[in-house]
Amino acid sequence: MTTSGWKGLDTGRMPIFLGYDQTERMIAALLDRAIQWRPEVVVGIARGGLVPATMAAGILALPLSMIAFDRANGAARWIGAAADARRILLVDDGCSTGRTMDTVRAALLSDGRACLTLAVVHDPEVTRYVPDLSHPMRALWRFPWERGEATPAGRALRADGGGPNRATELPFYGLDLDGVFLPDVPDEVYQADISEAVLRRHALEPFGHLPYFAPERAVVITGRPDTDRDRTQEWLTRWGFGALPLECRPPPVPHTPEAVARYKAEVATRWGCTHFVESDAEQALRVAAHAPHLVVSWWSAADARAWLIGVAAQPL
Repeated sequence: MTTSGWKGLDTGRMPIFLGYDQTERMIAALLDRAIQWRPEVVVGIARGGLVPATMAAGILALPLSMIAFDRANGAARWIGAAADARRILLVDDGCSTGRTMDTVRAALLSDGRACLTLAVVHDPEVTRYVPDLSHPMRALWRFPWERGEATPAGRALRADGGGPNRATELPFYGLDLDGVFLPDVPDEVYQADISEAVLRRHALEPFGHLPYFAPERAVVITGRPDTDRDRTQEWLTRWGFGALPLECRPPPVPHTPEAVARYKAEVATRWGCTHFVESDAEQALRVAAHAPHLVVSWWSAADARAWLIGVAAQPL
């Protein structure tokens, strides 16, 4: 076993997304041993363990309690009343390093409790504690409730040794450009005269209504080629968006819907986006298929609304 740390710091990794349905099935597959052990209460470690603990408590028809772990001082404390039971099924979502579950378990044992531990997944390559009940997973995983851990601020905190913190996990947006900030020039105009089309596009004004995003927590990820970077940056600066980071399609990525969608998904993941806003419905589906860990929405400037995109797990 190694202790190289949280794999989420590697922004080149595309995570395996464990959605709610899959998480519940994975928990159910672990509970035969728990039933035989006869726990009296399920205790979820806040925040990540609360959803899987609720699932486990529902399946086992047991009461549910909550416990918190303070990374600053290494202390565990009950949220609300302490569990009125001796035999505890302690639940967290995952063990990356194992510090949280190991410390909370030790605190419960020192309090005279018997403790069986369950995590949906653990990383056998880096964790220092292997739960009693868990699925090994060496790939980087992500649950729906922990998207914010990968934001730039969230990663910076983890790189310094800190744990998850709500202040660093606020939504971070990846934004398409054409069709989101300004009207998209029709394909036939590009096909007729690409130079004229680019000039026409550069003269356009932004939409009066834009999707919500905080400028300090956003990045523009466009399918425009990198050769258009200077002109694109000039347009963004002219209309007050110059501080937004800009990602343009690199030369190796062909201008096809599938390749551009994959590029957007990979760049949004590298940045640590929690959300992605796309102007084309089909392209939004493709981005979501490549990066189901993102909240992908299709933005329609015509009625200034965004629709959440849901897709199957398989890429298009």
